[in-house]
Amino acid sequence: MQITNGAMRRRQARPAGAAGRPGFSKMALALSRPSRFPSSPMTVHRRLLLAASLAAVLPAQAQQRRPQTVPLLVGVATALSDSGFARHVRAALARDTGLAVTMTPGASGKLLDLLERGELDVAITHAPEIEAGLEKEGLIHDRRFIAANRFVLAGPVATQGKERGKDPLGLAGGTDAAAALARIAEAGAQGQARFVSAVDGSGAQLKEAALFRTAGVVPQGPWLLKSAGGAGETLAQAAAQGAYVLVDRGTWLASKQRAGLGVLVQDDPRLADRFHAMRSFRSHHPAARMFVDWLTGPTGRRVVARAPGGYSASRGA
Repeated sequence: MQITNGAMRRRQARPAGAAGRPGFSKMALALSRPSRFPSSPMTVHRRLLLAASLAAVLPAQAQQRRPQTVPLLVGVATALSDSGFARHVRAALARDTGLAVTMTPGASGKLLDLLERGELDVAITHAPEIEAGLEKEGLIHDRRFIAANRFVLAGPVATQGKERGKDPLGLAGGTDAAAALARIAEAGAQGQARFVSAVDGSGAQLKEAALFRTAGVVPQGPWLLKSAGGAGETLAQAAAQGAYVLVDRGTWLASKQRAGLGVLVQDDPRLADRFHAMRSFRSHHPAARMFVDWLTGPTGRRVVARAPGGYSASRGA
């Protein structure tokens, strides 16, 4: 679902070996200098072929730099879309700067792939390990902290009578998410519990996988239900099937499709959820830096703090 009226367009990424790599501009300059030796027909032919190859490569970078009137393409994690955060930020940005922005939701892993290829100008994701790796390789740049929130482990709870709020596995109020997942897996193997697992390359999937590793559990079997949808769809599936699920708090608060579920574990520090904005190394929209500066500046931080979903502009949250 697009949350703006703009349409995302695929653009040609700057090919490997293009401008920006050491020695490339020197090679082009050397080709333009007259030779000190007479040119044989073969030499001229080779030079023309090489010059033609460079002519096909050099415009790629120029094609990436688009007028500021063309909407900035920003990919946002589905959690930010489902919680209402992205819509809130876009509206505030338009009021404050008039900047035209197209925000496209998606799983963090997919968005980072698009950003690396230059098909997005900016991405806001919550996959810190992947982000740090791309930054180290020089494939993205200007990575900055945007907002903090947390994941919660939700599951079936009693909704009526004296047992209201109680869960069958006794997980409510726990502070160890990995231990809770181990208990769910144990009960699942006995046919007493089900868990909806995100398999969309999202930040939730990465967090879930890390917690299962910590618990020493290889999640597999009929109790493990898979969801390739976004955060909201995954939560709705868990509610429909009376299953456990790991979901970001922003989506949990915004969802109206979580009947029969309750938050069971939320105070584990390992459930911290950090969002960062970063720019593409291959895309050169003149407003990309402006957008990130605004979002991380005083006005943007106030906007983040007021966004729906309980986000904080403080790293320590």
